[in-house]
Amino acid sequence: VLTGEEQCGDGLTLGAEVKMADFCDDGNNASLDGCSATCTVECGYTCDSGLADAFDTCTTNCSDAVKTDDEACDDGNTADNDGCSSICTEEVGYTCAESDICSSSTCSEVCGDGKHVGDEACDDGNTLSGDGCSARCAVESACGYSCSGGSLTTPDTCAATTCGDGLRAGNEACDDGNNVYGDGCSSTCIEESGWACTNTICGQTSCREVCGNDIKTPGESCDDGNTVSDD
Repeated sequence: VLTGEEQCGDGLTLGAEVKMADFCDDGNNASLDGCSATCTVECGYTCDSGLADAFDTCTTNCSDAVKTDDEACDDGNTADNDGCSSICTEEVGYTCAESDICSSSTCSEVCGDGKHVGDEACDDGNTLSGDGCSARCAVESACGYSCSGGSLTTPDTCAATTCGDGLRAGNEACDDGNNVYGDGCSSTCIEESGWACTNTICGQTSCREVCGNDIKTPGESCDDGNTVSDD
């Protein structure tokens, strides 16, 4: 059939082209549209209807695990809420990437964007630790926090820590595990005058009286502002 008149890009399938494996001709010499500049079917596409008087029509196959130029992503399935939707669009709160040309997409949650999705335990809109939701979007429950309210459109709100629980976190200057005043750490978790406190993040505060600072604390018999004896 018209052997010798074959020409890639003319939109016709003629002569030797008929028997060529993976041959296509969509009427142009552009690549990344399903039929390459050399008239071969590109990965992730299916081309058909190529005849002596009709050009090929090429379409992508969403969910075949091959990301093509007109797909935002392709993770090899038709499930939603995993980063790449059932129609191969990147979902809100995710980022998708490919390791190579003609490879599948790997999608992961964007921690810190204020969108609580996927396997994130929380997302408060930042990547700071010590505020209830960690830099890896995990609830800092070991520090006494709890987080809630997060969604695709709303960041999580993390509840303030509880003063007196022995977990120094958030805005607490200290937390010695009680709400007693006069032991170095006050009932409102503020370091008291005349004391020196040692803090550990997410740990219990230890306070000691400072002798010689001119502040008499409950455990001292006196404090004259110096550490000189016999005065």
